[in-house]
Amino acid sequence: MPEENAQIDRFIKQYLDPKWTQVLYNALEGAIDYRLYIRKALADAGLPPELEYLPIVESNYKTNAKSKSGALGLWQFMANSVWPFLTLNDYVDERLDPWKETDAALKKLTENYNTFGDWLIAIAAYNCGAGAMTRAIAKLSKDDTKDFWTLCQKNLIPAQTQAYVPKLLAIADLCINCEHYGIDLPLHEEEYEVLYNEKNAVFDYITVDKAYSLATLAQTMRIDTQELKRLNPSFVLGFTHPSTKSQIRLPAGMQEIAQSALENMEPIDFPIKYTVVAGDSLWSISRRYGCTVSQICELNGIKENAILKIGKILYIPSK
Repeated sequence: MPEENAQIDRFIKQYLDPKWTQVLYNALEGAIDYRLYIRKALADAGLPPELEYLPIVESNYKTNAKSKSGALGLWQFMANSVWPFLTLNDYVDERLDPWKETDAALKKLTENYNTFGDWLIAIAAYNCGAGAMTRAIAKLSKDDTKDFWTLCQKNLIPAQTQAYVPKLLAIADLCINCEHYGIDLPLHEEEYEVLYNEKNAVFDYITVDKAYSLATLAQTMRIDTQELKRLNPSFVLGFTHPSTKSQIRLPAGMQEIAQSALENMEPIDFPIKYTVVAGDSLWSISRRYGCTVSQICELNGIKENAILKIGKILYIPSK
């Protein structure tokens, strides 16, 4: 058996173990809201359909997954690799937005393919970085075949990357050919047709240029607060950016209702940025700045009985 087939087969055998098949099932079932969007985006862009399963390798399709190295989200972008694909600042972290991070990941993968001209190398470069991949390829001799498997055989790329691509190929094979392997996996083929509009990021949007509370907007619109926050996970403090334009994602058909709600809302004054020092409490800080504990908690997404750590950044409503 060729070495590349042996590596793929190792992961196939792993995921055919009932425990791992269940892990795969749970990841696929829990990701229906995003998988169908990814599937359509891949088809529209003419990209390999196997990329639908890359978030399983990256995050098990968990939108808030965070690695030990600090990579975040469905597609595990590092903070130092978001530009120019995603916005990251004190108020917004688009790595947490599965729709925007998907668009960014597909752009990055396409860039890699345009650079290296080989999809397996492009996928491997997504893991180890385009710079590291360029340096690895430069070490190949003129007689070497320029492909992923040669890079593995010569140990020119990290061990993690050597396992990354075979794992994706194994998972994609198992999912696409689950009947052949005798396993039950939620492929959502029927849902892809039935839920085409509902599950493929067909939303309404409104644009604002001040800080508006998502919780207050949801209450004013009389929709579920958690649902509005689920649709807008990149607003890490629960409100839009106070000084640049922000798009708020809405359930389809809700744009006019949201616009009317905003007309009856006051934007949050630009918040004061405060660093917690020894002896601080939410009560003492609220007294100092003339606001309530509940206002501070809402602005920072914390509970009223939260223990404040020295050095923690809090945002305080202006008077």
